[in-house]
Amino acid sequence: MQLQYKKLGIVKKYILLHEERTQFNGIKNENFSEAQIEVECLESVNNMPCFKVSMKNFKQSNTEGMYKWVGDLHTLRKEVIFTLNEQGQIGEVQNLNSITYNWPWIRQDIRKQHAKEKYAEMIEKGIEKVLQNNKQFSSTLRFTMPYLLLFSGINNKEFKENESAIGYRELPNFLNVKKVPIITTEKITNIDSEKKQFLIEVEGKIDEMEFEQDKISRLIKILKNRPRVPTLVQLKYTEKHLLDQDHWPLQSMCLSLAYIPGTLYREEKTILKLM
Repeated sequence: MQLQYKKLGIVKKYILLHEERTQFNGIKNENFSEAQIEVECLESVNNMPCFKVSMKNFKQSNTEGMYKWVGDLHTLRKEVIFTLNEQGQIGEVQNLNSITYNWPWIRQDIRKQHAKEKYAEMIEKGIEKVLQNNKQFSSTLRFTMPYLLLFSGINNKEFKENESAIGYRELPNFLNVKKVPIITTEKITNIDSEKKQFLIEVEGKIDEMEFEQDKISRLIKILKNRPRVPTLVQLKYTEKHLLDQDHWPLQSMCLSLAYIPGTLYREEKTILKLM
């Protein structure tokens, strides 16, 4: 059975809940955010499915440090139109020109809000660089929320109950590396023929062949100034997707826990619920 989205023009509304807790070298931080999500299935582009995702009423509990940047930059992803790639994940953003058009006004506000911050200019230049490259901009969204839970790629696979398929995920911006690559096993664990619902469970582990563990190890040894300090990144990663008869999410959840004993603890939990 291959899962795929149906009913062109249909609009789905969701609530997104996100929790993040981090601890690095004894410094703790946490953030809770919430948003309303609206998803519309549009006409296909070059035979690829196309969707519009609008994120409304975004709010978060923490507005300090880097979390403040998240809120200030929210407007850039307030409405994103994109096609899916062959893996069923975000492929190419279709309205990047209109997103970029709003950047000068957002940049003015950012310069006022973050004028005294040490890395403000570097972050601003990084944002501009991403906005100039559609491929890079799309990739920055692909494994973030809510896009991952809406378009995880499970909809493009052939499934039989209790048989596994292989997938891929990323944890972006991890210490001094761009990503933690994750290999996933995905399978349908339950099919409710009466309600016509499908439960798909996903488990992930670090792709050790592609992960730049050596860069992490060097950083931790410098910070700790101890040659035998633990440096290996440990990961626990789980997703659950309950889909309706048309294979739209009824409720999805993602839980990731990445840690280095004695140095780093990073936990993220995201829930997407149909309203």
